[in-house]
Amino acid sequence: MPTASIDFTLATFTMIFLVMGAISGINMVAEPYIKPVAHDQERYGQLGRYMLLSQGNPADWGSGGIPTGLGFSSEGGAYELDIDKVTRLNPSNAYAINYSSLWQALGVDDVSFRIEVETLFDLALNLTSSQGQGNATVYTFSALTASSGYPVQAQLSYYVALRNSTYSATGSTDRMGLGSIQFTLPDSQNGTALLVSMAKMSGSIVSYDVLPFAHNSGEPKASGTYAILNPLNHVLDVDLQQGATAWNAAVLTKNYAFNLTSNGANYTIPHLLDASPMIIVLTGANSSDCWAEWVAYPQVPLEIGANMSDDYAVSDVVAVTYVVGIEGASYRLTFKFRSPAAYD
Repeated sequence: MPTASIDFTLATFTMIFLVMGAISGINMVAEPYIKPVAHDQERYGQLGRYMLLSQGNPADWGSGGIPTGLGFSSEGGAYELDIDKVTRLNPSNAYAINYSSLWQALGVDDVSFRIEVETLFDLALNLTSSQGQGNATVYTFSALTASSGYPVQAQLSYYVALRNSTYSATGSTDRMGLGSIQFTLPDSQNGTALLVSMAKMSGSIVSYDVLPFAHNSGEPKASGTYAILNPLNHVLDVDLQQGATAWNAAVLTKNYAFNLTSNGANYTIPHLLDASPMIIVLTGANSSDCWAEWVAYPQVPLEIGANMSDDYAVSDVVAVTYVVGIEGASYRLTFKFRSPAAYD
């Protein structure tokens, strides 16, 4: 064999060996991130189920206090969660429990976690037009219902809360997830109004959206400008701001709308047999504005827990998702787990 051919053959084998070695090296480095850690996934799944099936300690910690054992179940059955335990996970609630207390209550030192709760599909409202008509203004709104970016059909209940009045209507979205509704409001009234809508796909699968808009007034102020609303234990705690005076409080669901009874500075929230979130609306005035504030009960969507977005942690995050019930309505709850010991 010519010397040149021998040299070429050896060079070829050497190149193949180096390439295979490089590939093998890459696989050895990437292997911990490519292969699922079945043991961790099983363990995290068990932790998630434990928190959803346990009431925690004490069993009624949703109504107040700091739990010494973490569980979100109500007395209603498997994967039925307590409305107040879930509401206290929302950092914007005055009675919220911080992550440090939740982590200590779980009692598992080598696990960090994050909790996310949301509706099973999305509803989005928009104001598309307004037009004067005699002594009134006609508002036209659009509605879009979608799940994971795909359109879905739904039946909708609409409400407009303005000053001491509540107007209602019904509608639907089509196969493209599109719908519209009109409300006619008298020009004798003015102030911030709230368009509230509940959308139901079927059974307990419900979503909602709230759209503030101006009626013969300046643009709506940011939420919490005039009143901070904190629902807990079926009581609405109201913290008025900037010298505001409350006029009327109402609870709105998919099938019901009625005013709430005041108890001093607070309002009693009824127990309703309606598979729907409750939207609580409070209207009032100060020296210059007629305002409207609102809050959902349970206070969903929400996120609380350890930061799972760090680049170094993403590969080690295990997400476990469940469909849970709260007061008859269905929600998506996701636990995200990782082990902080891996980064110490």
